[in-house]
Amino acid sequence: MIGRKTLICLLTIVLIMASILAYTITLKKPIKTTSYIETAYTLKPVPYVEIYVLNDNYEYDGFLSDWGVSFLVRTPNNTFLFDTGPSAHTLLYNAEKLGLNLSNVEFIVVSHSHGDHTGGLEGLGWVLKGRKVYIPSGAGYGLSSWIENLGFEVVKVNETTVIAPGVAIIGELYGPPWEQALAIYVENKGLIILTGCSHPGVENIVEKATKELNIKPYLVIGGFHLAGASESRIRNTISKLLALGVKKICPIHCSGDRIREILANNYPEVYGDGHVGLVLKIGKEE
Repeated sequence: MIGRKTLICLLTIVLIMASILAYTITLKKPIKTTSYIETAYTLKPVPYVEIYVLNDNYEYDGFLSDWGVSFLVRTPNNTFLFDTGPSAHTLLYNAEKLGLNLSNVEFIVVSHSHGDHTGGLEGLGWVLKGRKVYIPSGAGYGLSSWIENLGFEVVKVNETTVIAPGVAIIGELYGPPWEQALAIYVENKGLIILTGCSHPGVENIVEKATKELNIKPYLVIGGFHLAGASESRIRNTISKLLALGVKKICPIHCSGDRIREILANNYPEVYGDGHVGLVLKIGKEE
C-alpha cells in the first residue's frame, strides 16, 4: 500500500504539473480572439470614392514624406485606412493639412507585414483603439499579436472578401511575403485597386481582382515593386495591365522612377503622377 506521505507527495506533484500546463497554455493564448474571413461575396458599386495619399516617399508641397505608403479612403458609407506607413506622426500631420480627422477611421486594411506599411499603427492605437485591422492570414502570429497588443482587433483574411459596401480585400498572394490588396467598385468606372508593395506582381494582383470579382479594373495605384527592375520587365508589366483593361496607372512608393518615365512619355493618357498629398475623387463627385 502507498503510505500517506507518499500519496500527499504524488498529489502535490500532479497539482504542480497541472498548474504549469495551465500557465503554459495561457501564455500561448493571444490577448484577444483573432477572427478569420474566408468567403467572397458579390461586390456592389458605390457612386464615388475619395482617395487621399497620406504617406508616400515622393515628396510634395510641404507634406511630410517617409519611405512607405498609406491611403485614407472615403466612400459614401465608410472611411478607412489602407496601410499606415512607418509613422503615425506623418499620417496625423498630413491628415490635418488635408483637412481630415483620423478619428473618423472605422477600420484599417494592412497589405503585408513590412514596417513601412504597418509602423503607423503604433501611434494610432490611442486614436483608433478597438478598430478592426484586416491582415493577410499568412502574415503570421507575430504581426497579429503585436497589433492586438496595440489595442486593435485583428481579422485575418484568406480569400477575396467584401468587407464594406463597394469595398473588397483581394485575397493574399505570395511574394514573399503574403500580401493582399484592396478594391473599391465605383459605378460606371470599375475597380479602383490599391496596392501596398505588389511583391507578388501588380499584374497578378489586378488579374486576381478582375477574375474573382468579375469586374473590369479602372485604376491601380500604389507600390509596384519595380524600382531597379529591367526595362523589359517594366514594359511587360505595363502591357499586361493595359491588356487587363486598366485605364489609369498611378505608380508610387517602391515602383521606381523608370515606370513613371515610360508611362509619362508613352502613355500620357494612362499615367497618374502620384505623390504624398495626392487627392483622387472618382465617380459622381469628380
